[in-house]
Amino acid sequence: MYEQARTHIVVDMLNDFISGTMACQNAENAMMHSINYINAHPGHKVVYVCDTHPANHCSFTGYGGQWPPHCVVSTMGQEIHLSYYTRVNDPNARPHLMRIFRKGTNPGKEEYSGFNATRSDGTPLHKILTKQVVVSGIATEFCVYETVKDLVEAEFDVQVLLEGLAYVNQKDHRATIEKMKSLGVKFI
Repeated sequence: MYEQARTHIVVDMLNDFISGTMACQNAENAMMHSINYINAHPGHKVVYVCDTHPANHCSFTGYGGQWPPHCVVSTMGQEIHLSYYTRVNDPNARPHLMRIFRKGTNPGKEEYSGFNATRSDGTPLHKILTKQVVVSGIATEFCVYETVKDLVEAEFDVQVLLEGLAYVNQKDHRATIEKMKSLGVKFI
């Protein structure tokens, strides 16, 4: 049974962002800090937000976007990193169908925020969250920031695991941290 005080939202800790086509800076380290946080807080509910794109997604350079193909449906790059299955101590905190929320599934829509990501039964992420949330993930400047911003706008109490963040560019990462602080986000 979960201690319903807090939900840990793990954003895009996916193979393509850790060691694949869009590997981000600090990704391995961020992943381990995220897992260590999960293991140190066994009463927290844990959910996973996953970028999940069709092969013809508008964010891809071949379709007018700015990114190389990544997190394509049915590829290893789209999968949550294996460490979340093997290193998270509590089986109830590991990725599972009812704890995975997908975003970016519409080929014509860019979707950085995980706020409206849906799980397989159609339930949006924001409908199952506790009032207090902790966020870790990839990438600070994009999906983490947009998720955090939407959570703050919806009046959730948001904390971000600073060492649990990976980023595209360190300078932009630092600037984005300051933007999140200006929103009232606390860093732990």
